[in-house]
Amino acid sequence: MRPLFKLVGEGYQRPFELATVRLLNMGSILMQWDTLTPSDKELIVQRGGALVFEGDRVVYRHDDPGILRFADVDQLVAAACK
Repeated sequence: MRPLFKLVGEGYQRPFELATVRLLNMGSILMQWDTLTPSDKELIVQRGGALVFEGDRVVYRHDDPGILRFADVDQLVAAACK
């Protein structure tokens, strides 16, 4: 009989491990909430946007399509390094 934790596979964090990491991250964020959030609380859901400029021209723009989603790092770096 296979051990219970290996029933769903190996090589990744098990759900309770991932939940623990997320809970620890959330705790550290909440402890620094006033420092990490903008003074205009309407902007909180706008985290994750990114812009790359060439002079005054925007050459890359990522608008957050949801809550706390982030720009693709490879696309962002490629645009910045052109």
